[in-house]
Amino acid sequence: MFIKSEQRKLAYQMLVFDEVVNKGSFTLAAESLGHTKSAISHYITQLETALNTKLLNRSTRTLNLTAVGVLLAKRSTQLVDLLTDTLHELDTYNNEPAGRITITAPHAFEANLITPIIAGLCDEYSKLTPELIYTDERLDLLNNKLDLAISVGPQKDSNYNAILIGKLDSILVASPQYIAKSDLITDENLTLQSLISLPWQSKSHLRNQKSDTLEFNSDTLIKVNTSTSAISSIKCGLGIGLIPSVFIKEELDSGQLQQVLPEYKGEVRNVYAIHSYQNRLPLVLRKFVDKLKKNFIKKHY
Repeated sequence: MFIKSEQRKLAYQMLVFDEVVNKGSFTLAAESLGHTKSAISHYITQLETALNTKLLNRSTRTLNLTAVGVLLAKRSTQLVDLLTDTLHELDTYNNEPAGRITITAPHAFEANLITPIIAGLCDEYSKLTPELIYTDERLDLLNNKLDLAISVGPQKDSNYNAILIGKLDSILVASPQYIAKSDLITDENLTLQSLISLPWQSKSHLRNQKSDTLEFNSDTLIKVNTSTSAISSIKCGLGIGLIPSVFIKEELDSGQLQQVLPEYKGEVRNVYAIHSYQNRLPLVLRKFVDKLKKNFIKKHY
């Protein structure tokens, strides 16, 4: 076990190691940190000695990480991020995030995912003034003066940055009332059921683990234009809908909605947070993104 004085040395050695890994050379790391190349080499040697393991395989032109080096590189990055976040938090202690932040997201993200996060951030930063725009249209960040956009599905090539938030896995659901008044729902008679259809589901197909496909279509299509209206329609017993499970976890848990044909699922789509910041997101937006990621994990059914 390391004594405290050794731990202090180890922390800085890990910061130096992180810079060497990121820069790809001792020379560039030395220039970045304001050390000599020999000093950088000395820090890495000390770190390897303290850990009693080899971290780097060095040649005249390249640096290759050992298996232990890969693990330590990950931990070193986490240490750098922790220190960076600490400095940001200290910097904002007397300069609390304030003013307007504008976020856009699809309607279905509002109630159970985004509003609780925004409420928590406003409790933490009382001078914050959020502006939330819920629309299923993709709004351009610059044209609409947005700080962040939550977007679903493939992204067009652009100069914006995309952070992966999570995945939407759509399932078939219906209300107990609809199920009770219907014959047994099977893959063979799905097209005879009343289906709640969203605009982007006109050519949707479902797939099971055997790779069998099932068309989400019917002669009785009840068309709605938002996911929230689709969920409300399904809960009222109007028909069967294809809805991402993350939006209806509470309804499934309470029995307001029930999954039908559970062996079939719709297309899995990625969810991104889009921004135009060149470097790290501002602290309050970074916290928002982190909390949204955690909410996605909690609410998957």
